[in-house]
Amino acid sequence: MTDWRSVLQAFPKERTWLLPALHAVQHELRWIPAAALAEVAAHLRVPASEAYGVATHYPEFRLTEPRARLIRVCTGVPCRIRGGVELLASLRAVAGPDVTLEPFDCAFNCSVAPVVEVDGSCHGRVAREDVNRLLSSPAPRASSSPESSPAPPVKGRSFAEIFRRAAGAARPRLRFLVGVGSCSLAVGAEATMEALTHEVARRGLEAAVAAVGCNGMCWAAPMMTVATPESELHHLPHATADRLPALLDAVAARRLEPHPGITDVLRHQRRELTARCGDVEPDDIGDAIRRGSYATLAAALEARRPEAVIEVVKAAGLRGRGGAYFAAALKWEGTRGATRSPKYFIVNGEEGEPGIFKDRHLMEGDPHRLLEGALLAAYAAGAGHIYLYVHGEAHLAAKRVARAVEEARAWGLIGPRVLESDFSVEVEVRRGAGGFVLGEETALMESLEGRRAMPRPKPPFPTEAGLFGKPTVINNVETLFAVPLIMNRGAEWWTSLGEGHGTKCFGLSGHLARPGLAEVEMGTTLRHLIESIGGGMRSGRTLTGMVLGGPSGIIVPPRELDEPLVPGGRVNPGTGGLVALDETASVRDVIRTLLDFNTRESCGKCTPCREGTARLRDMLDAPAGPDVARVTELAEVIRLASLCGLGQAAPLSILSALRDFPGAL
Repeated sequence: MTDWRSVLQAFPKERTWLLPALHAVQHELRWIPAAALAEVAAHLRVPASEAYGVATHYPEFRLTEPRARLIRVCTGVPCRIRGGVELLASLRAVAGPDVTLEPFDCAFNCSVAPVVEVDGSCHGRVAREDVNRLLSSPAPRASSSPESSPAPPVKGRSFAEIFRRAAGAARPRLRFLVGVGSCSLAVGAEATMEALTHEVARRGLEAAVAAVGCNGMCWAAPMMTVATPESELHHLPHATADRLPALLDAVAARRLEPHPGITDVLRHQRRELTARCGDVEPDDIGDAIRRGSYATLAAALEARRPEAVIEVVKAAGLRGRGGAYFAAALKWEGTRGATRSPKYFIVNGEEGEPGIFKDRHLMEGDPHRLLEGALLAAYAAGAGHIYLYVHGEAHLAAKRVARAVEEARAWGLIGPRVLESDFSVEVEVRRGAGGFVLGEETALMESLEGRRAMPRPKPPFPTEAGLFGKPTVINNVETLFAVPLIMNRGAEWWTSLGEGHGTKCFGLSGHLARPGLAEVEMGTTLRHLIESIGGGMRSGRTLTGMVLGGPSGIIVPPRELDEPLVPGGRVNPGTGGLVALDETASVRDVIRTLLDFNTRESCGKCTPCREGTARLRDMLDAPAGPDVARVTELAEVIRLASLCGLGQAAPLSILSALRDFPGAL
């Protein structure tokens, strides 16, 4: 057995390290035995009963030993309607006694559904004929991106010196960029990266091969982009390893024709937050700085007026993109005005809603933009410590964010007296362990403190008494991506977009021809997202409905395709997930799946959510069909009486289905 006890010595004897310690033990052993759990509790001075309560609360912790092989099949809505349930049945029919086979709620690779995870490695677009191959072939965890050495420290330098250093780095005349995101890794990007590196070396080409994030066109993954010396980008879709020689021949012969599908997708978007995803190298701070990163932070620090950041973002009217659309600057202002210290800033990168994957794309594709946004917001709020909280299974996102933090610290952008200013800040990456309720800010704070993720009553609000009882701000990833752009281009620029609301990122999945990540101006329509960007329905089938916003969202009928997507409007964009359903999908099955998830994910703290969601699910299964009056009455009780947003939003999907799809239930 692995000497797992040694990993505990790295953790201070404080309760806040309970989740990281449990993650470390599970990483070593593949599960958490009772003896190991007891030793973790003793080391961190947490009562054994409470450590057990935490370990059993988070769905990613495994307290039962898996067999030699662990295979999980995603049965969330995007995978379910693309054959995930049938794949699970096929695997059950042939899996041997050495296989632990499980369904799970979401792989968050919805754009390459259906997804099967084999020994920690995701496989996308899986068909029934792939089942035997998945069972028989070894499935090592993908490395996800080539490792590179961190830049030498340059602490204590001005930004002008840092920029000169970045600008002075030699750049090759030609670059081959491979989209390496969690989605593309599931469909062969690692093999593409290895084959391309080999082929470029074999041909003696004076070119660099680099891993970048996914540019949002997951339907075309794996994708190779050719970046010419003239700064032109040529996107080559479906660049599988076997097609690379022909693609490189076309590059050499200058026969790179624009792909009509890619051209169409790009021209129908307003790519601002996502502009560098698929272009900038996420593991190279020098590349990020050359493309503008940290210049806005440097200017704000030089001005020595943190209040100015609040003023500009408040004038822009930036609202949080986590689903509630609360004014971001008001949180910063409240925390800055609080008298107690220290003050904390939390980046919520948990994103635990099935069918939602936009924040993972952003973190994977452009982590330095996220970090600059967090630094600007922390500076404005007067916070000296930033926690970057990333979902426990978002391995690539966490790796790239951690790498960005490491580089930024080495370059003097994190630590004492950043860029020779009065601003000092520390940044720490923490991992979640599953749990939809972590989208609620106080539940996430409980998790950071080493407790079960249960929402706190409000007031007091986090800006007064948040993490460890101190003033705290929490914003989600997409919100912070907008901050450097707003500070650089001005409030008027942001308010000129999307009817004053800026842009919004949407994860498109389901029965679309072109699933992926899209960024559009707020106020666009579902028709634009589905037809102009998503390419319409696969195989010419008919659109029958759309799941908008995941388990917290609604089922939208086709007659509302032309309603503008605006916060508080008739069709609310929510968190930005859109699953298109054709006539082969059962609306009842979709609603049942969403209700099942909300029931399992209830933290159990309040009765309306804990008992009401289960009762709603049972009422849906009544032999004579649901009693509309009773379902509506119970749904209203859950919506109004639940403590947090999970319970308050849990009945929305069934209410919308009763209103717009009454015959389907």
